[in-house]
Amino acid sequence: MIHTRPDRDGQEQLRLLAAAREEAARYWQDEVARQFDAGRWTPLVQQSQAYLEALGALMDLLETAERDTEF
Repeated sequence: MIHTRPDRDGQEQLRLLAAAREEAARYWQDEVARQFDAGRWTPLVQQSQAYLEALGALMDLLETAERDTEF
């Protein structure tokens, strides 16, 4: 039985990280910050979202398989 959903936990962690990034962005608004956003932050968020979506699909499949194989 699956008790937690790492995809949902990951989404929550990504939301917390985004909130922290937004807070930092209030104080960090120079060219280096723009380069960081374009070269690091944006790709990280996109890759993380894609990973969490794939993980969510896998978790759905595993939950279905678990239900289908219960005695």
